[in-house]
Amino acid sequence: MKKMYELLQTVGVSKSYQGYPYFVLAVEMVMEDESRLCNIRKDVYFPIAIRYKEDVQNIERDIRTIRDVIMRNGGEDFLTELSGGKFSHTKSPYPREIIEIFSEYLKNQT
Repeated sequence: MKKMYELLQTVGVSKSYQGYPYFVLAVEMVMEDESRLCNIRKDVYFPIAIRYKEDVQNIERDIRTIRDVIMRNGGEDFLTELSGGKFSHTKSPYPREIIEIFSEYLKNQT
């Protein structure tokens, strides 16, 4: 997962963000089983909330914060590059879309 840490640093996401470990775990979970994206709250956020003894709403909010930081720091170009040109948005993407892009990119790197 060293590559994921490098990617997150590239767009200004440091380990100081509460959502950092949640986002990393969400990407890892989706890499294991991409069908989790179909019901991300139940299949990703809820297990993370249990693991960290946190409310699922807090997990969602903290992952949205990671999304916001990515988008403030050149995220659109960054996500377009990671997705091989498949990402194009006129508005901020849903967190699950960013999780999907990261997981696909990282799966293709191994």
